[in-house]
Amino acid sequence: MDSSPPLLGGADLPGPLCLNTLHSMGAICKLDNENAYTYHDARTLYGRASIIATLLPSRSVACAGTAAWVWLGGRFPETIDIIAKAHCRALRYGRRISVFNRRTPDSHVIAVGPITITTPPRTACDLAMNCTPETLTSAVDLVCMLMQEFRFRPADCLQVMREATHIRNAPWARNFFRTIEGKL
Repeated sequence: MDSSPPLLGGADLPGPLCLNTLHSMGAICKLDNENAYTYHDARTLYGRASIIATLLPSRSVACAGTAAWVWLGGRFPETIDIIAKAHCRALRYGRRISVFNRRTPDSHVIAVGPITITTPPRTACDLAMNCTPETLTSAVDLVCMLMQEFRFRPADCLQVMREATHIRNAPWARNFFRTIEGKL
């Protein structure tokens, strides 16, 4: 098993020119001007979980867009979405951390490698609850990809929402899933 660190920092490369060259060649994804990860590491679920582990504050749960990236891959999220009781104001590798203080039943989270993450149906619920009219199209795309990849239906998401209490934007998310269910 490869034991190299999931993030490359300033000390791992000869300099910023090397970082930029590797990025332009498509070998690495830059997180900021000094840190990156290799696309090779991001090819697997465990690899993506290991990358995210370096960005997560302790005792937090990856959720929403961050969890969707771990489950599906694709473009690295602009913000790191977490469920936690603490507030995080500092940037992590150039990314803002969005903290959601939600009560999450144990059945809605799972350990994947070194992180705790929301299950795919709960991730879909978080995406629906956080979407705005501007992000609706991308949220629908991500939710449908999660449903297809992990074989669950809108009814499963509605059940997750019944199990989780005190959810902000729950009426919006319920309508979101009812609309998707009507189109399937």
